[in-house]
Amino acid sequence: MRKQSLFAIALAFTAAPALANEILQANPGPQNNGGGATWAIFFDLEASSQDLTVTALRTASLAAAGAPFSIDVWVRSGTALGGPVATGPGSDPSGWTLLGNAPAMQGPEASGISEIIDIPEIEMQAGDQVGVALVFRDAAPAYFGIGTPPYGTYADANLTLTTGDVRSQPFTTGGNFFSSRELVGELHYTTGAPTCPADLNGDGVVDADDFFLFLQLFADGDTRADINGDGVIDADDFFEYLALFAAGC
Repeated sequence: MRKQSLFAIALAFTAAPALANEILQANPGPQNNGGGATWAIFFDLEASSQDLTVTALRTASLAAAGAPFSIDVWVRSGTALGGPVATGPGSDPSGWTLLGNAPAMQGPEASGISEIIDIPEIEMQAGDQVGVALVFRDAAPAYFGIGTPPYGTYADANLTLTTGDVRSQPFTTGGNFFSSRELVGELHYTTGAPTCPADLNGDGVVDADDFFLFLQLFADGDTRADINGDGVIDADDFFEYLALFAAGC
């Protein structure tokens, strides 16, 4: 295979078609209720007729203006909703997968909505239902709902959000259970099949062009070379990319 110039590879990368970015608005707020640190809010997502990937969100918390906090993102196949406290999907860790922890920053208003939070990606195929739990760390969740109103449903052509439940001791049969308590904020997602992280130039093929592009990005300290997403471009990224490249993705 003829090796292209780094300029040509970089041009191909920047010209690669991007996935469509969409935003689904959840409850617009303002929030009228809240919990405590380590509480969790549960909700369901359902993809309609095409694949999509949830990449980010904004959510309300009781944190001070501009304060940092974080959320653990858990997912399961099927619904996350249902109680009371000793029953339902949120009362047991079985079937749940921890995708990771996402650093967050409160917005300019105390007890308001956060800045956009980049979360571990939630990949969904058309027709999938995925239950989601956000466990709040260092801050308390805030949400909409008092008493026992019905679940809130928010939808566009691609994604439906059904929200939600709150548990003070998630994945146990103890603590308190409240429903409905709606997510306040928004979900960010992309439509289309998720891309392979080793396909850096976006041409649908993992080949030498991608490898040489990675070497250039790595040498330049470009954020696209931060393969493991830890904010530091180092040997861990280099070896992780090698593993992805060898696997073809």
